[in-house]
Amino acid sequence: MKRKRMRLVLMVLTVILSLNLGSIVEASSAATPFSSHRWRQPEVTYVFKTKSNYYRSIYKKAIKAWNKTGDFKFIAGTSKDHDVVLTTSTATTGKYNMLAGITFTKANSVGYFTSATVKLLRKNLATYKYSKADRVHVAEHELGHVIGLQHSTNSHSVMMANNRYNAIAGVDKTAVAKRDIMAVGKSSLSLQ
Repeated sequence: MKRKRMRLVLMVLTVILSLNLGSIVEASSAATPFSSHRWRQPEVTYVFKTKSNYYRSIYKKAIKAWNKTGDFKFIAGTSKDHDVVLTTSTATTGKYNMLAGITFTKANSVGYFTSATVKLLRKNLATYKYSKADRVHVAEHELGHVIGLQHSTNSHSVMMANNRYNAIAGVDKTAVAKRDIMAVGKSSLSLQ
């Protein structure tokens, strides 16, 4: 009788542990996906095409956060020599409907990014009452697209679609650190 009860207890514990470990493995494996495109080097130059000091400060905080990871670098460029344009828009219709930000990328036939434009959508950010911290997270998200990160299902990732509360997380840093082992392929437009 004791043996049967002990076996039952062990079986129940095994099932419980299996379910919990499965959840832990699943959560940790929800790494941020990386696109098939990437930059030739883990750095890009940028310029601001916005006169707003407020939005420049938001972009600067997001750039500082990505540069702090150590695996990709955003470097100030010049009006004639840059890879990425950081700007804002007041558009709210069409592809901009309800978005907080949008990133456009271009790549060559080999699959390397050649340029990118990031737009933070000021009217939508105001309409949906994004705080300054929320706006920095949106800028971090959009710069993640510039790097080559795609939307993530990980609830802690800065690359989660419709993100406004998450900063750059470990899963995002890991994906960027592994960017050099990713294959080069096709892509073009990254939303939100």
